[in-house]
Amino acid sequence: MMLLILTSVLGYELKTAVGTSVFIMTFTALTGAVSHFAIGGSPDWMVWILCVVFTFIWARIAAVFANKAEPKTLNRATGVVLVILGAVIFVFSRLS
Repeated sequence: MMLLILTSVLGYELKTAVGTSVFIMTFTALTGAVSHFAIGGSPDWMVWILCVVFTFIWARIAAVFANKAEPKTLNRATGVVLVILGAVIFVFSRLS
């Protein structure tokens, strides 16, 4: 939804909208994690480390792709990824 608002309503270019969206989600996730840890939750450190490592690896790969891709290709790739993520969420919500 944030990408839709940033691109359609505010007129951001897709590259800028994706970066802004990720920046905002970083702080949302960070505050959620800190509050969870503050009330006594403890992370599985191996999972946490793997998430951090793979985030850095895939962020670098995505940045290289985004900087080389034409805007039309980037728009289509973003659309395909969002449709796939939506389908996976839908399927998992029906299974539980």
